[in-house]
Amino acid sequence: MSKISVIVTAYNAEKYVSETIESVLKQSFSDFELIVINFGKTGEISSAVSSFADERIRLIDNCKTGRFEALNRGIEASTGIYVVILDEGSILQVDMLKIHHSIMEEYPEITICGSSEIVFGKKMPKRIVEPKILGWVDLPLIQLLLDNVPVSPAYTVRNSFINRNNLSYEDCNRAEDFKFWIDTALSNGGFYIDSQPLVYRRIMDENLSSVHRLAKLQAVSKIKNTVLPALCEQYNETYPALTTLYNACQELSEQNLFSEDEIFRLFHSLFMKNKDSFTSLQKK
Repeated sequence: MSKISVIVTAYNAEKYVSETIESVLKQSFSDFELIVINFGKTGEISSAVSSFADERIRLIDNCKTGRFEALNRGIEASTGIYVVILDEGSILQVDMLKIHHSIMEEYPEITICGSSEIVFGKKMPKRIVEPKILGWVDLPLIQLLLDNVPVSPAYTVRNSFINRNNLSYEDCNRAEDFKFWIDTALSNGGFYIDSQPLVYRRIMDENLSSVHRLAKLQAVSKIKNTVLPALCEQYNETYPALTTLYNACQELSEQNLFSEDEIFRLFHSLFMKNKDSFTSLQKK
């Protein structure tokens, strides 16, 4: 059994997956297994994986349903205390596993650990992307509504939390990571974002497609619209007026007097101004 299971999902990106694998194998933290899930249509991913002679690497091939199934199969096959989800083409900073492992070991209340990142690609200069929130994330469900906690291409999850809460990835049209973070927050999981840029996110040409981007944004919007009703139900016993407020906002939205984003911002302001009260209720 390894302390960390690194899961790499690969879809016809054989020219990049070797760099991703190499960045994992060069980690300063060595107690890991690397599970590569091929959910593409070619055998070239298999060739790329087999070019590395390292017993820590395992390949799961012929996963045709999609990335969400690939992630679930990777988690099912994992043996690590922690699971690192890593996109194909992304590259880990050499100390990423060591830093995330140290954070998760020291703070058992953390379920998901992310970090700042460096984005790069053919069509954009290399730059650091720093989230609006660093360190411990208060009321992550509310923060995710406003994209204050961006989903990283490489993040660490506590495996026991996944199993205990029966979490899994769902088919969400390129938004499966966001849905998983939402489900984790709904299960009262803790979030921490490290300030160091520990991953290089490669922006590939196909990811810039306006069609794909629109489909993902629509999927994210659909997921977000499940959050406020869940929050209202969660706190209904103490604050039943939250449901009344939400229903009023929905009615005004249908009359084009309130936008979706304005509703999210209203509830974000309400929750954050009273975060101590909501946090204490969440812990009961």
